[in-house]
Amino acid sequence: MELNVSQLKKHKTSNTIYILGSGPSILNISKEEWAHIQNHDSIGFNHWYAHGYEPTFYDLSYLADNDFKDKDTSMYYQASIKCKNSKFILNKQITPSNFKYFKDSDYLKIYVNHFDFFDKDIPLIKQENPQSIGIHASYWTEEFFRVFNNPKGELLPNENYIYKSRSQLFATIQICVLLGYNDIRLVGIDLNSEFKFQDNLSNAPYSSKSPHSSDKTLESRNHHMHNAKEVGGAHNTAQGTKDKDYLGIHKLIRIFEQNCLKRIGVSLTVTNKESLMVKTGIKFQPLTEDLEIPKITFCIPSKTNLRYLKTCIPSIRENAYRKDHDIIVFVDSDEDGTVEWLKEVKDKYNIEYYVNPKLGEELYGIGMAYDFCIEKSTTDIFMIFHADMMLGKDADLKAFQHLKPKTVVCSTRVEPPIHPNAGEKILLDFGMWPEEFKKDEFNKYVEKHLEDTKTTEGIFAPWMMYKDEFIELGGHDPIMHSCREDSDVFNRMHLDGFKFIQPWSSLVYHLTGRGAGSFDGDKERHEQWQKDMNKSTMEFIRKWGSLVKHEPLMKPIVSPKYDIGFILPYNNIDLLRALEPWCSNIYCNSSLRQHYITTEQSNTSFDLSKRVLPFNNEKNNEILVTISEGFTQQDFQYIQQLSEILADSGEPAFHGELGNITVEIFETMNTYEKDLIKCEK
Repeated sequence: MELNVSQLKKHKTSNTIYILGSGPSILNISKEEWAHIQNHDSIGFNHWYAHGYEPTFYDLSYLADNDFKDKDTSMYYQASIKCKNSKFILNKQITPSNFKYFKDSDYLKIYVNHFDFFDKDIPLIKQENPQSIGIHASYWTEEFFRVFNNPKGELLPNENYIYKSRSQLFATIQICVLLGYNDIRLVGIDLNSEFKFQDNLSNAPYSSKSPHSSDKTLESRNHHMHNAKEVGGAHNTAQGTKDKDYLGIHKLIRIFEQNCLKRIGVSLTVTNKESLMVKTGIKFQPLTEDLEIPKITFCIPSKTNLRYLKTCIPSIRENAYRKDHDIIVFVDSDEDGTVEWLKEVKDKYNIEYYVNPKLGEELYGIGMAYDFCIEKSTTDIFMIFHADMMLGKDADLKAFQHLKPKTVVCSTRVEPPIHPNAGEKILLDFGMWPEEFKKDEFNKYVEKHLEDTKTTEGIFAPWMMYKDEFIELGGHDPIMHSCREDSDVFNRMHLDGFKFIQPWSSLVYHLTGRGAGSFDGDKERHEQWQKDMNKSTMEFIRKWGSLVKHEPLMKPIVSPKYDIGFILPYNNIDLLRALEPWCSNIYCNSSLRQHYITTEQSNTSFDLSKRVLPFNNEKNNEILVTISEGFTQQDFQYIQQLSEILADSGEPAFHGELGNITVEIFETMNTYEKDLIKCEK
């Protein structure tokens, strides 16, 4: 019976699938290992039938009509009778003479889109957006893109067609992705030579054997071996031919894994540590063992957060995929017995904790607290985590599966319906306070969504990245002492070329603002948080020249940073206070200047004596804005939007008016936001 993709997926019994190859190492699989494979799903391809193990699925999408002279040598016929219970994947263009063998089988028909990469394409691929690497490929036909109205460039499969290049193995991997597996393991994929396991089976048809077999082999297979650049070396699909520098299948699969599979959280591993795949970077995975992920350090600052830590820390130990991750807590304030509790549970939960050396006198600051934890960590990867968050099942694994160099991966927040949702999170009420946390209900919800493949480009805690890349950025900026430290570092990451990935299968429950004190019901704490937020917001504006901006799904938007000088020709302390953060310099009379510096310097880490200058000072800014009397709220909105206005319409040697402000641009109009990427402490 013909099936569609949705119907074929119903035959999945596991989220792990074993791709069964023809390398000699397949004969080294033990009975116990075969029993393990049988408890999961598997897929064979081409001449797999010779082995005798019946896989869940069977990929016969390869068109090889001219190779087989009779039923004894036909892989279509042999597979159809020896693997009757397998679900077959056939090419839409299979000939009637071969299709007739499957009239009593379950099968999916799909088109196959052939393409090639060459060695010369590697530099282009490295520079390309992962979703568009296919634009550098050479396709056997480009009709698929026109007929199915699909963009050229994406190499992930779709329900209309799968891709194939160099080897049927690539098409088989595509099928596994199409069926939604997130743990794909290669078995018997050796590629070190032309030898096949069928060479050792006396009853295997000669059509299934390699040119090294004592039996004869297919003429086409013999031709491919002798046309390889290095005859007798690696498998012919893993090297170029005598006349073309085709990209080897092992390199192609590594590129696909890094640019496509990582993007959707799919793990691809190989179970033979001697495989050529391992040499290109595909991870070796013991066949019967659970997927391994490296140890991660959870970094958790705490400001009198005992009631939250009591729920947060157990959730990590209960729900993390890997049970021995490091947890480091930095106690910035303690008015509730946090330190005493941490002493009691230190060994139980295997946590480290550090205490602000000036506890009770002054706060260390959230950004610096995170950096302290990161510096103390001994793992290559860390995860920023809030005290008022509870980890969902396998959230660490689901995030890690997307992590690669120059990426930051954040989990998706599930929150009680307190704040508006622009699509970046999930609003569901599993409790408003840690003592009310509906753990079982939340766990059931997470379980239902573990296989979700949706990803967006948002960034918000909790987020994960490589420690050395974070250190290279300079860590959090201490200027953002208590708030806005995250928006600042996200801007810098964005400008430095980091990719943000938010998988919706990696879930946390977030009590939203409780740990920071913004919404915890304590009036005094809330008022202090509001002061801290206002102060940090002003520091953010001084640094970036704009407010915090991001897309609805939380990807940062960084406005151009210009060298702007404001000229304030009249005395108005309130206006000076409002305008100063929005420019590089502001020029005003000396008495106003001195009064402002005296009253405001304690509220900023910036040296106001260098920002607020005497009215008669030489004005060397690239852009000068003169503030006229009658300044209105509308004029202030122009000031707040000045970066965008200049980016859209500003030109050198420009002079114009916006309400009660006059803008003058001189010969140069440079932008300086990229100078802010590295934080020098």
